[in-house]
Amino acid sequence: MKRQLAIVVALVSASRGFLTPPRRECKRRALDASFFDDLSKFFLGGEETPSQNNPASEAVLEPVKDGFYTGSKRIITVPAVTMKAGGLRLYCNLYLMGIQNTPDAGSWKASKADDSEVNLRYRDLSGSIIVRFQEDEITVDRLGSAPSMSYLAAESTVLSGFVEELRAIVYEGDVSTENRLLTLESESVLDDALNSVSFG
Repeated sequence: MKRQLAIVVALVSASRGFLTPPRRECKRRALDASFFDDLSKFFLGGEETPSQNNPASEAVLEPVKDGFYTGSKRIITVPAVTMKAGGLRLYCNLYLMGIQNTPDAGSWKASKADDSEVNLRYRDLSGSIIVRFQEDEITVDRLGSAPSMSYLAAESTVLSGFVEELRAIVYEGDVSTENRLLTLESESVLDDALNSVSFG
């Protein structure tokens, strides 16, 4: 009899984990569910939205744009009015190949997939810069889901220099507009590109 009672007690104790939790646990779970309901209202715009209380929260965030490659993020887009593609690619490719030691020796490894693209891979392999020259725009993408802080700082240096090179191509020197390698709608295009750099 004692043995049967011990088996029943053991079975009840073991099955307790599968039974309804105590009332206190249910109350805690209800509070957790309430918290997540409120959180979804905050993000999805339920009954109470933060914009009713805080006018600063009405700012519209620009959506993150995907880059050309899977997993890449678009950092810069420079739409062109006119572009002499061959000359511009050559000039920019030489510049990008020349900055492999910026800011330190061996920081970047440059490679060309084809004539329309230059890839710069950072030494810690946490990210890469992909510069693409298309018919009507220049795009810069970041490939890497978790770039290091040193990568972001080096990327900022490289891209700031690249944007300034584009500015020189577009606006400096005694070259007529029809003979320039690149013309833009306005200089604000390059200012916007510079503002989108990580540590600009």
